[in-house]
Amino acid sequence: MDANPNQAPLAPVVSPPAPSSKPRLKKKPKAKLKGAAKKSPAKARPASAKAQSSPKKLAKPAREDAARQVARELSKLRAVLKEVGSAVVDRLDGEAASLALFLDGDRLPGERPILPCAGALKAMAALLATLKVKPKKGRVKDLARIEALLSGLAAKTPPGA
Repeated sequence: MDANPNQAPLAPVVSPPAPSSKPRLKKKPKAKLKGAAKKSPAKARPASAKAQSSPKKLAKPAREDAARQVARELSKLRAVLKEVGSAVVDRLDGEAASLALFLDGDRLPGERPILPCAGALKAMAALLATLKVKPKKGRVKDLARIEALLSGLAAKTPPGA
């Protein structure tokens, strides 16, 4: 083969795909036969055999026992819930009381009061004003908001207080 540098190489010729010789037919849905043969009924067992192997008869007492056990565990959980809830409320109440005592100025006679600067006190008052809680709903997020507020107030108090 002699290659001529001035002649462009020939590109391969691609022909479009030939149409299929078989036309596509749409499938027709199968018709349901009326009166088709029904399944034969299961072999009949005697009544005594049905009563012995019935899982519902045996499961009922086990289910009741399980329900009683869950109820006992829920009673224990209620006691733990009350204990944890009162511990959280007591802790938050203690933090609020200690901050209030500190800011009230309850000190020994002759001690110089250690109070935050006026700007910090204004910021504390603003934080308290922004607290939005709905106590009647009893939401956990309200407790979280109160806890965050108390930690923010404690951060604004002077060190060593």
